[in-house]
Amino acid sequence: MSRRSHWDDNPDYPVDDWKTEVANDDTRLGYLDWVESRSELIASEDSPRTTDFSQRRDAVRIRATDRLGNIAYIHREANRPMRCTLANGVSAALFYAGITVDEMTCRFALDDCETADQALAIVRRYGSLDYGYCHAGPPPGWDSSPATPPAIHLLAALLGEIDRLATIVPEVVGQIDEDAVRRARAVIAMELPPRSRET
Repeated sequence: MSRRSHWDDNPDYPVDDWKTEVANDDTRLGYLDWVESRSELIASEDSPRTTDFSQRRDAVRIRATDRLGNIAYIHREANRPMRCTLANGVSAALFYAGITVDEMTCRFALDDCETADQALAIVRRYGSLDYGYCHAGPPPGWDSSPATPPAIHLLAALLGEIDRLATIVPEVVGQIDEDAVRRARAVIAMELPPRSRET
């Protein structure tokens, strides 16, 4: 984006919108930097590289059985992180699935793998010889669909719409629960990185 004069008002990003965000402590950027970040955000949303690039990874469920018959599962549902769960459903460290040496390296390798076969090969490489490892079918009701947008991003979008509505129709401001909005902004400030909040 070419830099404008210090006093120019961009018609796509009115200075009043920026002032509202500054007053609500939603941005600490100067006007021209705010316009530039908005332009980059719109460009990235329109770019096919970013909107269509959602790497789909297979759902994984590996059963680890020790010599005594104790069972633990190493699993991932769609694009979620890898986890370990005991047969009774309790979350556990990979140690309980026989990954006793270099657990973190194994976890990083598992998080990077794309297919269930790759995951099984990694588990067999890092796993104990006292355990048997095999693919296990999904339990009933197991979700292998891609994750939905995180609720925190939906909340941020909702707050943006509330701000937009309050700017367009000022008489609705009295009907907005300001305490709820403040709590929502506090949650977003804690959960989202600063760059993500500039929406």
